[in-house]
Amino acid sequence: MSVYRTPDKYFENLPLWDYEPKYFTSTLYNLKVRIAYYDLGNKKSKETILLTHGMSTWSYLYRRMIPSLITMGHRVILFDQVGCGRSDKPLKEKDYSYKRHIGWNIDLLINFLNLNDVTVVLQDWGGLIGLRVVAAHPGSFRRLVIANTMLPTCDDSFFKISDAFYSWKTFAFRTGLKDNIWTEERGGRWPSQILKQKGIGPSNPIMDPKERAAYDAPYPTENSKAGARIFPELVPTPPNDPTGRPNIKEAENNAAAWSVFQKFTKPVLLAFSDEDTVMAGGDAIWLIHCPGTKHNGVEHVTIKGVGHFLQDGGSEQMVQAIEKFITATPSTSIKPFCAYPISEELEIVKKNDAEIAANLRALSHGDIGISNPSDGGVSYVATTPDGLKPY
Repeated sequence: MSVYRTPDKYFENLPLWDYEPKYFTSTLYNLKVRIAYYDLGNKKSKETILLTHGMSTWSYLYRRMIPSLITMGHRVILFDQVGCGRSDKPLKEKDYSYKRHIGWNIDLLINFLNLNDVTVVLQDWGGLIGLRVVAAHPGSFRRLVIANTMLPTCDDSFFKISDAFYSWKTFAFRTGLKDNIWTEERGGRWPSQILKQKGIGPSNPIMDPKERAAYDAPYPTENSKAGARIFPELVPTPPNDPTGRPNIKEAENNAAAWSVFQKFTKPVLLAFSDEDTVMAGGDAIWLIHCPGTKHNGVEHVTIKGVGHFLQDGGSEQMVQAIEKFITATPSTSIKPFCAYPISEELEIVKKNDAEIAANLRALSHGDIGISNPSDGGVSYVATTPDGLKPY
C-alpha cells in the first residue's frame, strides 16, 4: 500500500497552533499506517477530554478550545483521522472504509493509549466513527458530548438524511475536491472554502485567511485527498439515496450500536448548532432513544450562530458547555453502563418540531436538493448569504 505523508514544512507557523504530534503506527488490515495524536495538558488530571474531528478538518479545528480546556486542568487528547491532518494518507480510495476507520480508532484509543473514564466530544465523522467505538467499549467512556453528528441506519423512519448532505455528496463526487474546480465554482480551495461558507456559519465573521490556509495544509497535492474524497460515499444511505449511489454497508452494525445507546445511562450532552442544515433535528433523535440525555444535571445546549463545524465559530460556547457538563455530572454521580431499556416518551413531538425547523432552516440558508439523480445527482443552486454557490 502506498501512502502520502504530508511534509512537516506545511505545518510550520500555523496561527494559534503550537502543538507537536506524537505518532502511533497501526498494522491492522495488513496495512502500515502512522496516526498522529496529541496528548496535552495535565497527564495526572482526573478528567480526560478526547476531541474528535471529521471530514474537511483535522485537529486544528479545536485550536480555540484547547487552551481553555488545558487551563481548566484537564488532560486533552486529539488525533487526526487516517487520511487527514498529519496522519498517513493511503493513496487509493479502496484502502478506506467505515469499518477500517473504526478499527484504526480503536487501535489507537483503546489498544494503544488505553483510555478510560474519558469525556469524548463527537462531531461529524468523529461521531459516525467514535459512536461505534463507544458502543464497542462503553466502559472506557465517562461522558459523551454529541455535537452535529448521527449514527445513520438507512431507515428514513428513524432518521432521514438531509438533502443538504446529499447535495454535498453530489458535489464532492463530481468535483473530486480538485482545487481548480473548487476555485472556479466556489471561489477557493477545498477544504478551507467549505469552512468559510458552511463550517463557521452565516452569522460568524469570515475566517482569517491564514487560518483558512491551515485547513488546506494537509493536502498540498491532489492525490493526498483520496481519504477525504471517499468520506461522503462511506456514509450509510438507503436504497432511495437520490444520488443513485446508496451504501447500506455498516447500516446493520450501526443499528446494533443503537441497541447500546438505547440503554446507555451515563451522561450525554447534546450540543447541536442552530445554523447547521446537515444535522438539523438530530438532537431530537438522541433525546428519544438515549437515556443518558436525561441524566441528572445535564442541560443540553444549542450553539448559537454557528454552522456545522461548531468548534471553530462556537468555541467559547462549546468550552463553557463542556465545563458546565463535567461540573454538573461528577464521577460519583455516574453509574456503570446500565442494561435497562428506556421507554419512548413524549420526545416524538420534539422530533417532529425539529424536522420542521430543519426544513425551514435549509430553505432560509439556501441549501439545495437533487434535481437529476440519473445524472449522478446534479444539484440545483439557490442563493446563499454570501453569494457563493452552496453544495
